[in-house]
Amino acid sequence: MQRKIQPYLLNLIIFTGIFIFICLMFDFVPFGSETMLTVDLGQQYIDFFSQFKDTLLNHPTKFFYSFEKGFGGEMVGLWAYYLMSPFNLILLFFNEGNFDIAVTLLTYLKLLSASLTFMLFSRHVYKLETPISISFSLAYALMSYVIVYLLNIMWLDGLVFLPLIALGLHTIVEKRQYGLYVVSLAVMLVANYYIGYMICLFLAFYALFVVVERQEENARFNLKQAAFDYGAFVRYSIYAVLNAGIMLIPTVDSLSIGKGTHQSLELTLDAVHNLADMMSKSFIGSFNFDEMSSGSPNIFAGMLVLLLSLSYFFQKRIHWREKLVALFVLAVFFVSFRYELINKLWHGGQFPIWYHFRFSFTTSFFLIVLAIRAYTRRVQERTILMPLALLGLMGVMAYYYLEHLADYEFLSDMNIFISLIFFVGFLLLLQFQSVKPDIFSWFILAFVIAEMTSNAGLILSEMSYVDQSKFRDYTQTLDEAVGPVRHGDETFYRTNKTFMRTKNEAMYSHYHGLDHFGSTIEAHVPELFGYLGMPDGNGFVVYTNGTLLTDDFFNVRYHLDVTEDTASHTADDEYVLYREATDLDNEKYSLVSESDRYLLRENEDRLGFGIEMKPELAQSNDLLVSNDPIGNHEKILELLDFTGDGSDYFVRHTFDDVSYHNARVTDTGDGDYYTYVNDGTDEVPGYVELTFSTDSENPYYFTLPSQLDNDAVSLQLNHVRYRWYTPYRRRQVVNASYGEAASEQTFRFYLEEDEMTANLIYLYEFDEARYDDLIASKQDHLFEVSYFNHNEIVGTIETELAESQVLFTVPFDDNWSVTVDGESVEPVAVLNETLLAVPVTEGSHEILLVYFPHGLYVGMGTMVLGIGLAVGEWWLRRRGRGSQSGLGE
Repeated sequence: MQRKIQPYLLNLIIFTGIFIFICLMFDFVPFGSETMLTVDLGQQYIDFFSQFKDTLLNHPTKFFYSFEKGFGGEMVGLWAYYLMSPFNLILLFFNEGNFDIAVTLLTYLKLLSASLTFMLFSRHVYKLETPISISFSLAYALMSYVIVYLLNIMWLDGLVFLPLIALGLHTIVEKRQYGLYVVSLAVMLVANYYIGYMICLFLAFYALFVVVERQEENARFNLKQAAFDYGAFVRYSIYAVLNAGIMLIPTVDSLSIGKGTHQSLELTLDAVHNLADMMSKSFIGSFNFDEMSSGSPNIFAGMLVLLLSLSYFFQKRIHWREKLVALFVLAVFFVSFRYELINKLWHGGQFPIWYHFRFSFTTSFFLIVLAIRAYTRRVQERTILMPLALLGLMGVMAYYYLEHLADYEFLSDMNIFISLIFFVGFLLLLQFQSVKPDIFSWFILAFVIAEMTSNAGLILSEMSYVDQSKFRDYTQTLDEAVGPVRHGDETFYRTNKTFMRTKNEAMYSHYHGLDHFGSTIEAHVPELFGYLGMPDGNGFVVYTNGTLLTDDFFNVRYHLDVTEDTASHTADDEYVLYREATDLDNEKYSLVSESDRYLLRENEDRLGFGIEMKPELAQSNDLLVSNDPIGNHEKILELLDFTGDGSDYFVRHTFDDVSYHNARVTDTGDGDYYTYVNDGTDEVPGYVELTFSTDSENPYYFTLPSQLDNDAVSLQLNHVRYRWYTPYRRRQVVNASYGEAASEQTFRFYLEEDEMTANLIYLYEFDEARYDDLIASKQDHLFEVSYFNHNEIVGTIETELAESQVLFTVPFDDNWSVTVDGESVEPVAVLNETLLAVPVTEGSHEILLVYFPHGLYVGMGTMVLGIGLAVGEWWLRRRGRGSQSGLGE
């Protein structure tokens, strides 16, 4: 037993040494001052980890629904994509303030586990000796895909489970034992259905290879037996999927209202990458940061793998049928990398935004398998023809890319020359290994360690990371700021901030906010934000520039803002707080408290969690109009105002003057689509100045067209930098003035590019006094929350109209059930099917809202069926053939 464990302990020691060396090289915590937080790991996942811990230890109902996700959202889909990894249980032993260290540990454990599971696979299937099995395991755990996508930490579970699933597949074919396969594939699908789905697609082709490989190993090929073996693979795959149904079924429901709405599979053969693009990633360190957003697949797994996988097709002891199937699998990968349609199939019908070819780890896995097959089946010959042919092929590749470096910015002559050195080194070591295999096997391992460590270093050097002291300062500061305003279970309100580090901070610090960034966001949440003139995208919403109406509409009670001199009170190793957007009408709200760096304001009179509205709310599904946020504000106000004369609350004003400075208009389009040409220089930039008068202290708002982003323009209001959030998809409402009846104000946009085409900017004045009267009249008719839990809310409301709709600022979801005065009522999707409303009659009503994902019931049923089928087959085998084979024997 001890001798069996020793190779794995050696792997553990070697990998741990490599990981610590990399941490020391890049100053990663706990060995230095830099966290491993970068890009989405620092902007999304770290916040989700805090949500994970708080849900398991304090608020289990947040597994179903959470008001810390945007202004409310289902959570099963988020858990299924981001948080179901069993490794995440480690987070329970860390304080949130130490999550930066927890991320380092999580990363280490996942990569180490990937190395160990691959070693288990290679030793059991291919009987590799210790140094060679460790070599291929390190090549697998440190391949370019892993290092590049290290920040997508939830995908790394796929690297851990794939070797176990592959080992289980071999066990099915060889021994008719299916326990390991069913369990490991089911766990993978639960841990991360997205990567699990890609593994399932890969298995469909890889199983063909395994079936043929095993039959050729036995020096025979039987088509009937091959079909039987493949059928067994399909059957046990179905068992695994059924067992994972408890998470898969509700996740499908989640996708249907979120990510799934963006799916499109147009039958086109648009090419994405050619063979030269694909092979360009065969060199060490072939990566730069731009490759994150758009790049060819990361398939590098070391020169040893490249060398042996090329030689695979020249090995005489490998049957042509096996080689043919291997070519077929490689051809599948080629067309997947080549054509957008096939690439979309791997990604569930979507072309990924950033992080392209997320399934390419399966390509690297298969190449390593081919390399192992070549290694185990090679014949030591005296001839040097094959080594010369392989060296010549590598030389041609190197020459081609040296001649075309300009086409591949992530490549350099250094990358190519270092790769050549390792290639030649491995070629020589493999030739000499036949003389003294014990010694040269260890030299091969040493070369692999040097190469894969160098590759990791080159790739990681392209990233930037969050400083630990600034991360901890910000999270501690935010926790101190929101601590006094978190509410209990007898009321409900939301809190907004003018500053942010990430869009998911409500999940980290556990308050009810409005921002969110994640792949599982409900599609109608950003739609509503866009209709109301707030920044939105396919995967995010941010509440950086709410109006007085939206503040009350979303029941925003507290506003955190930065102080004027916050920077002067911030040390060099602390995080500087700054406004994401210029928010002038915040000054309407009373000051509650103030520190050196931030202040807190309170909006005392709001519209509450539920709002009575006219019955017309539910009589149309297209009340809101895209790119008309002020018009949409007016429609909401009309539905709220039961006694008004129907006149507008917003008045549009024309600008007093529009002047051009080192800029000109060359085309006005349809009268609202101007083309601006920048005639300025870096020293004297071109800009357009809009002059306007504010005759009252009312709030004034601009509506900015979506073309005005940070790359196209910079803004100034009254000669002071103006901040606004970008990017955004539709016309955005932003502050122009509040509390100032100035004779003249100016708004400038400086052109940052040679030419820009954009719609016009508009100016509106809001009747604050009339609006305040409306809000005051609603205070006796608010929905008073008596009990709040994330998936259950109870409250009462006194309605005025004979028939009306109580609108809840909750994204509409079929999984909400509602009772009014003890009677079940069907909720209605309103405001373009974005929010939930309940029909009521005049009088006092108690309303109960309960959320539970109905798909969980179906999922539990499929899991029971899957377990029943697996156990039933095992029992029938035991009964019919004794203990010859079975579930885990």
